[in-house]
Amino acid sequence: MHGQMSSGKKERILISCVSFEVAKIVDPAVYYEATTIHLIHYGSDVYQEFYDEVVERLKEELPRAAIVEHANEPIFSFERMMNLVLKIIRQEQKRTDGSADIYVNITAGPSEYSAASLIASMMMKGVIPFNVSTDKYQVPVEKVRDVYYENGRPVGLSKTTKEPNVFSTYAIQKPDEKLVIGLGILSEQIPKKQVSAPIMIPLLNEKGLMDITKTETGKPDQKCTMNYQRNFVDRWLENGWVERISKRELKITKEGQTILDVFLDSYKE
Repeated sequence: MHGQMSSGKKERILISCVSFEVAKIVDPAVYYEATTIHLIHYGSDVYQEFYDEVVERLKEELPRAAIVEHANEPIFSFERMMNLVLKIIRQEQKRTDGSADIYVNITAGPSEYSAASLIASMMMKGVIPFNVSTDKYQVPVEKVRDVYYENGRPVGLSKTTKEPNVFSTYAIQKPDEKLVIGLGILSEQIPKKQVSAPIMIPLLNEKGLMDITKTETGKPDQKCTMNYQRNFVDRWLENGWVERISKRELKITKEGQTILDVFLDSYKE
């Protein structure tokens, strides 16, 4: 079956760029137990040496993984990197019938690759972009002045720069405003264990998120309850923002909390 190994596990595909990093490429590949690793690199002079070291370490750590080389690529071109990452994702989704996990390491390459790979990942459904933070630096703090200073003044990694290069812009759709604000209301009600439709619907109505029609007893009628289920609960579940603990209990997922942390305040303005 496409997208699965003989063990029955899903394939895990990782895309990364090699410039002047080794651990930031090798360590996450090992962490995710990648089965196919796409390595994009410049392929000349010292860049080749870093690439060779990455490949050697990957073969030691993941001897069964397939390494796909993308050599002599213009890793400092935003447009070319976005084109290449999108192409790799599409090819792998087609090869595996969309059943493989595809991870994109946005950390290791230059800023042009990082920006392009992140946007490309967000455009493609089911792709998982990630970054890797440094644990220990090769240049210790006490040596920073020796390496990144000149004549006693801080210079940094770059001594001079070229002219700014303006990126092409691509519209990325923000999550539905009503769903985000509704999720915020749900998150406030969960600790109170008051998330039933008769409680949630009036709260959503107060915010202008849905209309309400009531029965003679003053509770939301069946049609209103169905609308709440279809237009809010079902969509939260489909988006992976909540998960159902029991028939009447919902839990905000990690992805749902991220949505709230990023977008809720801006939607309340």
